[in-house]
Amino acid sequence: MVVPRPFHVLLCTVSLSSVLAWDKDGHEAVGMTAMSALDTTAVSQVKRLMHGKDAVDVSAWAHKVNKKYPWTSEFHFQRQPSGRCFDKELMRKPPSISDCPDNRCLISGLKHFYGRLVNKQSVDIQWPSDMRLTDADAVKFLINLMGDLHQPMHFASARDDAGRNITVLFRGKTMSLYEMWDSYITQYVMQESPGFWWGGWTHVQRTRVEYEQDGAQWKKDGLKMLDKWAEETAAYLCNNIYRNALTGKYTIDEDPKKNFVILIDEDLFHTWKREMLSKILVAGARTAIVLNSILDHREAAKLQGGTAISHLEGEEDEEARSKVPRAGRLSDAHHHAGTNSRQGLSAAAINFGIFFCVLVVFLQIMRLWQGKDALAQADKAKRLDSGTSKKI
Repeated sequence: MVVPRPFHVLLCTVSLSSVLAWDKDGHEAVGMTAMSALDTTAVSQVKRLMHGKDAVDVSAWAHKVNKKYPWTSEFHFQRQPSGRCFDKELMRKPPSISDCPDNRCLISGLKHFYGRLVNKQSVDIQWPSDMRLTDADAVKFLINLMGDLHQPMHFASARDDAGRNITVLFRGKTMSLYEMWDSYITQYVMQESPGFWWGGWTHVQRTRVEYEQDGAQWKKDGLKMLDKWAEETAAYLCNNIYRNALTGKYTIDEDPKKNFVILIDEDLFHTWKREMLSKILVAGARTAIVLNSILDHREAAKLQGGTAISHLEGEEDEEARSKVPRAGRLSDAHHHAGTNSRQGLSAAAINFGIFFCVLVVFLQIMRLWQGKDALAQADKAKRLDSGTSKKI
């Protein structure tokens, strides 16, 4: 449903330097799912390359790079021709990668970073002399872009600016279509169902069947799977966002001038919410498939850790926070396993001390009770003996 023009709210223009694909919480959820599916060798290699951090900690790292080097934002998108979702012929074709100057787009970026890490480069990208990425940097980019690959709005056309030029209305609040998919749904789930969000739902077991199928297909087709996954996301955009997923009717008009404010009803919103959560799980599982294929290889031990990009916004704050143990997420159990060992030993010693003290007190109480019972028995026996003597 399109709301009449009087309700139209003009949105501020957002520069590419502020681009995200899901907010930080969404990317961390992808990272948690990925960590749950990595095998032991891959986990060790990730920890080595990230100097103790893992896929959760670095899941949004590329966005900090975007702020320092705005042109890198281009890697987060696979923009499609205008009107693709309204043209049946174009929809039958794979997502376009032709509009990708210097290979700076999502699919080319993924193939570039993967090829670099397995030493089989298929897509070349020229990096500035002041931005020579390390192997660990390539892994961090790969983790982030795998999440982007499953965010439908990243396959929108330049005309829509990834959905920023489309305004939607939900529960009296206006926002861009991009904002709804980028952050609103994620924050809605976190606020409405905090127990669910922090309760360990981001585990590969939640999507085990798809994970095993995708893993088997990756071993067979390799990088071709990136194209297939991109096709899935692009098709979802056309069939379930630009079209109403429930009615099949177009949610937006082909002519952007006719898109005023689009009303999103409760049924459609909750359908999108379920799909978004599913896409986060699938993105995490597929990220693990890709990382396992890279880090299980014997040559992975030669990959170099560290980073070539310093002074990123917020890095110092995160370094400080990383020294403080985090709590509250059941899915963090694997994330922090093996860290803070001294604190673990200290806690174990304290628990043992408490147990020992309780045991001593318990035994002492039992001894007192037994003593009183013995005295009572002796007193009773004495009275019986005394009674018997009098009768005689």
